[in-house]
This record gives sequence, structure tokens and C-alpha cells, in this order.
Amino acid sequence: MNRLFCCLSLIVLTATLGGNGGCSRQYYRMKADSEVYSVLRQGNNDSRWKVNNPKITPNTASRMFDPFNPDCEPMPVDDPAAHKKMHHVAGMRGSPDWYEHGRTHSVENPHWRQHLLVNEKGEIPLDKEQAVELSILHSPEYQSALENLYLAAVRVSQERFRYDVQFFGGDSLLYTAQGQARGGGSSATTLRNSADIRAERLFATGGQWVAELANTVTWSFSGQNSWSTNSLLSTSLVQPLLRGANRKVVLESLTKSERDFLVAVRQMVLYQQGHYTKIVTGQGGRSTPSGTSSASNLPSSSGGFYGLLAEQIRIQNQRQNIIVSEGNLSRFQAMFEAGQLNNISQVEEMRQNLLNSQSSLLRSNNTYRGNIETYIRSLGLPPDLKVDISDPLLEQFQLSSPTLTLLMDDFGELLAILRKKDQPISEHFREAINNIIQRTEGEIAILEQDLEVLKKGMPERLASLKSLEALFAERIENGERIDSSVYDTEEFEKRIAKLRTEDIPKTLSRLHAAFTLLDLIAQSDEQTLRTIIQHRAYAPSVLDALKTLELSDLINSPATKTDSDASEAVLPQNAFNAEPPKLPITGAQRLLAELRQKDEYRDWIRRVCSVFQYELVSLSLMQTRTRLDAMTLTPVSVTAAEAFQVASEHRLDWMNQKSQLVDTWRQIDITADRLKGGLDLTLRGELGTVGNGGFSADNGRLQVGLEWDSPLTRHTEMMNYRRSQIAYQNARRNYYTYIDGVQAELRNILRNVQMRQVEFEINRNAVRVSAIRVDVTQLEMEKPPQRGGKIDPNTSTQLINALNGLMNSQNNFLDTWVAYQTQRMLLDLSMGTMKLDNRGHWIDPGVMGTTASAVAPPKLLPVPLLDIEPPRRNRRYVEETVDESLETEN
Repeated sequence: MNRLFCCLSLIVLTATLGGNGGCSRQYYRMKADSEVYSVLRQGNNDSRWKVNNPKITPNTASRMFDPFNPDCEPMPVDDPAAHKKMHHVAGMRGSPDWYEHGRTHSVENPHWRQHLLVNEKGEIPLDKEQAVELSILHSPEYQSALENLYLAAVRVSQERFRYDVQFFGGDSLLYTAQGQARGGGSSATTLRNSADIRAERLFATGGQWVAELANTVTWSFSGQNSWSTNSLLSTSLVQPLLRGANRKVVLESLTKSERDFLVAVRQMVLYQQGHYTKIVTGQGGRSTPSGTSSASNLPSSSGGFYGLLAEQIRIQNQRQNIIVSEGNLSRFQAMFEAGQLNNISQVEEMRQNLLNSQSSLLRSNNTYRGNIETYIRSLGLPPDLKVDISDPLLEQFQLSSPTLTLLMDDFGELLAILRKKDQPISEHFREAINNIIQRTEGEIAILEQDLEVLKKGMPERLASLKSLEALFAERIENGERIDSSVYDTEEFEKRIAKLRTEDIPKTLSRLHAAFTLLDLIAQSDEQTLRTIIQHRAYAPSVLDALKTLELSDLINSPATKTDSDASEAVLPQNAFNAEPPKLPITGAQRLLAELRQKDEYRDWIRRVCSVFQYELVSLSLMQTRTRLDAMTLTPVSVTAAEAFQVASEHRLDWMNQKSQLVDTWRQIDITADRLKGGLDLTLRGELGTVGNGGFSADNGRLQVGLEWDSPLTRHTEMMNYRRSQIAYQNARRNYYTYIDGVQAELRNILRNVQMRQVEFEINRNAVRVSAIRVDVTQLEMEKPPQRGGKIDPNTSTQLINALNGLMNSQNNFLDTWVAYQTQRMLLDLSMGTMKLDNRGHWIDPGVMGTTASAVAPPKLLPVPLLDIEPPRRNRRYVEETVDESLETEN
């Protein structure tokens, strides 16, 4: 037995001293992760709140990844003045061991940029999905949310451990030498080794069990050397009978941590859903799970990824407006030189509008670049990264193809060369004309594809208009005046039929007629074409083309033709800026000068190209009208009551609110328990050794009894009890206020959805009307004035207003669609039905309504807590309260 205790003491001492007083840092870190991830797996097995990848170690491609050993982190960069305090503080020398793990100058992962995928321009292609994935990979806020969930699981692990059997062990080795005066007349020298092993257990009933084995071995080196052992085995059990005896009191801390962990898991799922919504739309973010880890204060990008795409489209609309404005300025300049304008004010008005548009474009581009930097910072990335924002999502709002815009720009430059009389027409001009014809044929093919899309989408458009008719009727009943053509299906079908059978065929016919004339220009040398023009020796196809394009003045003979075109080459291009002539010039002299400058060949080509430029504008408008009517919205037909029912069953934060309300309610009983007196049943037993022998009953003791603590002073407990009751009443009010907030939120979202549906159709018609207005205004400008007549002085103002109106209506149409998509996503989030795939992307539910929703709404709403009948034991209290309230009212 003595040898056993000696070996036990040696084992305990070795275990205590071994490993520098314990296991390694790595062991404890990995063991902690093992236990916490086990808790996370157990709490993450419900499909309603499944957290994607809850591990807190960042990916190696992340900017947050730590390439160093987390258990031996090198020292990061320190402030020089503060660093001195680590070596000398308050006149004392500091530790020299601060550099034992090395030093580093990099706080972020030094290799994270190598994992970025870039294009040939060195830019990161950024679409909606890539933006979400980059934010999950690099966002400090997202990482903090995961760490908060981890910390919530840590608390669960700690609480569970309290109910495990816990072992403790220690050993002490003491050498003692004392003098004669202290040793009673003789000196003494001893060596004592004491070993202690203890086991403890806390039971769900509140009982605490402790078992302990202690052994002491003493060697004496004074007089005759001797040694002795003393061992004691003891156990005790304390079971409360009054205060602290109820399971709901004993298990409260564990129950609270488990419930808090469930709340944290749900909150993490909510955060992931809100994170996606915020990255894409700039709205709908949710708070992170509770914890002590702080989230990074990243900037918030208003509008999100949708906002950046919308800015792109608006900038493109502005560029297209500038291209058309440049062409119009050139035309007005030529008309002024040809004497078709009363004064130069219309030219300068067009120039001023162009300059204002260019200035606005500069500001828009500058704002857009700043918004890009803010956005990529919200993803957790530095603002110096070059990104290419692109996504096919908003390509449908390119109502005119970008290639057609570029084609119009290039042809405008060719026409500008024609209008410069001092520059000859080069042979490259004919090659450029051939290129223009081929590119225009490609744009016609694109228009035919757009027509097929419109044809296929007709049933969906008609169904959408019919479903919206009730919404329009409701708004009209509320006093709102809405044009019936916006939602009239017959009007829509007539409009599409006219577009397909009249407007587009007319534009294509005129374009092919223009092709015939342009082909004549491209295939004929200058001398041949001059002869044809001079003698009007047109082939039948060319003659038909001229008649189709209403160029009658180019058909008549030179002697009898009208001067409605008036030849734009009357004066030099800078005539209106030239100095006044020194000698007066008569009208006859001016006419002779004009005749000398007239070049019928060049004017014929210019006139044909001017008409073709107008036909390109018409083609662009046909594209706009076709694509405009092909666009549809994904329907939402959920009522406010249905949305509220679905939310009451599926919103995770609503579940958390219920849980937290009950947590507050439980505290009433918990604090009430502390008002009781203490009555504990105790059981204690000890068994020791006799001499150097074994355990003997002669050295044992058994004790059983009751310990009573009377509740004479309970002031603090009393106040805590009353505080818990007031806290519960406050929680009740917060709960139904929260429900009111959910209902208001859903009703507001649905109102916005309905408004955007109505507004979408109104803005669609506004774009269509604006396009027709531009078409009509351009046509009026292209009509040659009567002989000796002038262009209407209001033409420039009308054209500017028409172009700006078209651009503004296009932007409004785009903004309405983005707002509708945002509200539809927020509705899915607010109803609690939002689902993300394993990569963190939204699974679009498609049509949202009672017949199409994947989530069936519950039949009944949750019964309010106050409607539950109180238990029979509380009936007397309820009756007395009711009687008192009645007496007060009487």
C-alpha cells in the first residue's frame, strides 16, 4: 500500500512538472476546436437554419488568412514610442523574450493577391456572383459573424462541462529545515511529498458530489532517519431541498447557453441571407450573432451591385445622348451655313446642351469610380484594385445595342468630313461606306432577333397586363389618374402589330433603299458618279431608292430641280466667325460666290449620307421600342395577410424573439427561487490509514444531516425578483411591438412592390412616347424647308428636350426595375423564405404568390400568449385582479 501511494505521488508530480506544467498550446487549441465544432455540428442539423461552412479559419486565398503558426505568432509592426515601453518600463528592464517568435511587417496575408483571377487588362471581372463570393472570402464583418457563432458554441461547451465528472490533481514536494528553538530544543530536517487527486460532479438536481484521495509521505533526517505515510479517502454529497433544488433553477445556465446558441445559429443564417442582399442591392443587412468578437467598420455601399450596374447603364445612355447631340450640332451648323436658320442662336443652343451633357458625363464617371472603390472596400478589399463591373442581368436595359451606338458615332465622323468643303473625299471613304453597310446589316439581324424575343414573350406580357389591371383599378378608385393605355391589352396588341407590320418594315425598307445609294457611292469612282449625278442617269433600283427616301430634289434635272436642299456648302465652315469684309458685297456677287463653291457631286453624297444617318436613328428607335415591350417583371401576388402568415411561421428572427421572451419569463421563477430558505441534505464520509498500514474503519467517519439557512434577510433577492417581473412585462411589450414592426415592414415592401409594378408600366410607356417624340422631331428637322424658307426656330429646343426626355425616361425605367428586384428580394428575406445555395447565392423563388410559393403558409396565426387560459392555481389571482379592475372602473 505504501509503495502504491509512493508511485501515485511520483506519477502526479511527473504529470504536473512534465510538458512545462501542461500540454502544448497547439494541443489545447485543437482540442477546443474539436469540442466547439462538435457543438456546431449538433446545432446545425436543422434544414430550416443551416449555416454554410461555419469554420472560422479563413481560406488560404483570403486576405485575412494568417500564414504563421497561430500558437507562435510573430510580433507585428509596433509604434516606435510605444515599443520602448516593452523594453524599459518605470525604470525597470523589460523582458528580452518578446522576439522569441520572430517579427513580421505584414498584417494581412502577403500572398492573397496571387489568388485573384484577372483578365488580360489586369482587372478582376466582377459580376453579381463573383462579388458575393469575394465578400465571403475577404469581408472582416463576415469573418466576425462566424467567430461570434464560434464563441456562442464555446459557452455551450463550457456549460456542458460543468455537468461532467471533473478530475483535479496536484502534488507538492517541500524540504524543511528548522532550528532548535523552533523545533522544541532539537533541529529537524524533513522532506514531505503530498499528492492529491479529486473528482467532482454536479447533478441536474443541484446535488454536488466530491471524492478526494490525499496521500502524504514524510522523510525525517534528524536523529534516526525515518519516514511515514498518511492517506485519506473522503467523499461528500450535498443535495439542496429548497433553494437551488429545482431542475429549472439548476439547469438554467446550461439551458440559457443552449437557447442562446440556437438563437446565434439562426441569427447567422439571417446574417448570411442579409449579407447577400446587402452586397447585391445595398439593403436588407442583418446583425451578426451575439458575441464578443467585434466586426470591422466597413463602409456601406448604397445601391450595392445593382446600383453599380444601373450607373453603368445611365452613363451609357448619357454617352448615346452625347453622340446624337454631336450629330445634331453638326447638322445645325451646316444648316446655318446654308442659310436655313434665321440666326446662330439655335446652333449655340445645341452646342450649350452638348457641353452640359459632356460635363454631366464627367461628373457621372467620377462618381461612378468613387462608388466602385467604396463598393470593393465593402467586400473587404483595398480600393486600389482594378475591377471590371459586368453582368448580363441588366443587358436588357441596353435598349439600343452598344454596337449600334458605336456605328452611329463612326458614321457621324464620316459625315463630318463630308461637311468640310476644304477636305477632299479620299478613297478610304468608299471602304468606310462598305464597312458601314456590313455593320448596319448586322444591326438589322439583331433587330430581327429582338422581334423573336418579343414574339415569344407576348403571352407573358399579356398575362402581366391583365394581372395589373386590378392594381390600376384600385389606384384609380383612390383618386389617382392613370392613362388606360398603360395597361390596356387591346392597345398593347395593336401597338405591337403596328410595330411589326408597319413601323419596322418601313424603317427596313428605307434602310435597304439607303444601302442601294451607299453601294452606288462605294462601287463608283468619282468621275463615273459625277456623270450619273449630272445627267440623272440613274438605274431603276437607284431611282426607286431615291423615291423611297423622298429625295425628289435629287431626281429632278439640274435645271428644274428645287433648291430645297439649298446646298449646305454656301459659306466656308467658319463664315459666321469671320471678320466683316472690307468692301460691301452685293446679293448678286454673293450668289456668284455660292455657285462657284457649289459642288453637286459632294452635295449629292452628303444628302444621301444625311438621310442614312437619320435612318440609323430610326433603327435605334425601333430597337428601343422592340426591346422595351419585350421586358417583363417576375410577378408577385402575395397579399399582406399571406405574407404575415408565412413570416410568423418561417422568420428565424421571429423564432428568436419568442425564445428570448421565454428566457425573460423564466427569470421570474429563477429569481423567485432565491427568496426561499436554504435546506440541504448532506452526506460526508472519510476513511484514513492507520500508521504506515492500510485503510482502517478505526480512522473513518460518516456524517449525515440537514443544514438550514433561514430567509431572514432577502432584500437584494426581493428587489431582483421584482426587477425580473418588470423585465418580463417590458419584454412582452417589445415582443408585440416587434410583431407590429414585422407587419409594417411587410406591408411597406408589398406597397413598394405594387407601386413599382404600376410605375414600371407607366415608365415603359414614357420611354416609348419619348422615343416616338425623338423620331418625330428628327423627321421634322430632316424635312427640307420650302424654297427660300427657314427651319422652325423652336426645332433645336424641341430636339434637345426630346433627347433629354428620352434619356431621363430610360433612366427612370431602369431605376424602377432595379427597385422592384430589390423589393422582391427583400420580401423573400422578410417572409423568412429566402434560401441560399452552398456558395451563398440566392435561390430565386420565381413567381411569388399563394399558388406558386414553395412555402405553404400556415393555416392559423400563432395564438397570442395573453389569450392562454391561466392555470387553475392562478385562477384566484386572475379573478381578484379582474374584480379590482372592475371596481376601479366603476
